[in-house]
Amino acid sequence: MRRFLGCLALGWALLSCTREAAPSVSDYLERVTLAPTGNALRYTVALTFSKAATYSLQYRRAGGTEWSGTQPRTAEVGENRCPLMFLYPSTAYEYRVRIGDGLFSDVQTFTTGAIPPEVPVYDVTVDAGGPSEGYLLQWQATRPGWLTFCDMEGKVVWYESFEQAVRHVYFDPGQGRIAVLTGFREGANSAKFQRLCDRIIAIDLEGNRLVKWTASDENVRYPHHDIKLMPDGNLLLFNNVVRTFDLSSLGGGTEVPVYGEGFTILTPDGEVVRRWDVFDELDPVRDTYLDAVALDYDLLHGNSVNWDGNGDFYITLNRHSELWKIDGKTGKVLYRVGEHGNVQLDAPFPVGGLHAAVPLAPDRILCYNNGAGQSRGQVYRVDPAALTATLELDVVLPAEYSSADRSNVELLPDGRTLLFASTLARACIFTDLDGNILKVVSRTGIAYRSHWFPEVRY
Repeated sequence: MRRFLGCLALGWALLSCTREAAPSVSDYLERVTLAPTGNALRYTVALTFSKAATYSLQYRRAGGTEWSGTQPRTAEVGENRCPLMFLYPSTAYEYRVRIGDGLFSDVQTFTTGAIPPEVPVYDVTVDAGGPSEGYLLQWQATRPGWLTFCDMEGKVVWYESFEQAVRHVYFDPGQGRIAVLTGFREGANSAKFQRLCDRIIAIDLEGNRLVKWTASDENVRYPHHDIKLMPDGNLLLFNNVVRTFDLSSLGGGTEVPVYGEGFTILTPDGEVVRRWDVFDELDPVRDTYLDAVALDYDLLHGNSVNWDGNGDFYITLNRHSELWKIDGKTGKVLYRVGEHGNVQLDAPFPVGGLHAAVPLAPDRILCYNNGAGQSRGQVYRVDPAALTATLELDVVLPAEYSSADRSNVELLPDGRTLLFASTLARACIFTDLDGNILKVVSRTGIAYRSHWFPEVRY
């Protein structure tokens, strides 16, 4: 009996020790402070840890029931920093720290500031379906320039300002990085060279400038219209390439600089990985269909470059409404869809300009067709061996939502919804594949293109 009681007492003692050893927040976290960053929708939380731990921040509007959260992070002993972003302006919030699998700090509160009055304003003007969740990435070519995410109610939840006008933007949600072209290289009033951009920038969602170059021979002298982040982190830019030609047979000079199209791939450190241009395919003297008036400054007016799962590239050339595929290894032009191309299409060739090639699969490419009065989203399925193509999808926008220049179209991940970003209509238009209008988000100012993302995690 004594032995039993002794064992029982020892068991209770061990259980008591086990209970006392259960971890608490204070075992890991010493201090939590929140500080503004100068951006009304971006805050920095400083966390002092006494032990290494995995943590995340959870936040919600004050009085809400559902928490949003940052991605899990690994905290080192000492001070760690984590941003709070994608917030509504002038709104009270609650936040807490989650440590490990289920330890929570006390809830703290803060109120966001008002966004600058120059930030673009968005408004849902048609709501007959379409996505209710997700974010639209849009920008504005004013000075200063503005880049924003808004939700599907048109409320701005993230913004960043730039010294120069924002010309083109690409966001890779997996990398959490944004590539930006800004500025007018030859001045805003130069009709010939308005397309050329001045600066090449890459930032993260906290606004840190990871890349900030002035366009030059050291990187890309004449970038315009398109910039992208490739899966390996390299930057892909569309750009002019200038070669000199004897245009005397066309009534020009003997040494005329001709601005053709090309693309360049660079590492984030500025090392040039690859350069490509159109002059091995087209000759401005031999190919007489080319516009002689444009020879000395804008031969083809290209506007987009993209790639498919095989690593091949696609470009759109607006002046002659052409879509090209380029071998990713050799640089050879594999085909050219268009009136002057080498592909037989089972429909009329596009007119009025092509923009924004989006390969849905190799040789299946979605493009924005500016059209003659009514813009379209079109999918071209090309047989590269037979050099034939099928117009697989042709969705026509109403005239009031069309845009005679710029703009883009995307197929949402559900495979049933299109986003048309219409520059001159100043709107993002969501449609089904029959062209029925599901949702329209209108805006102040003009955006070159816009993009939709189902979520943004950081």
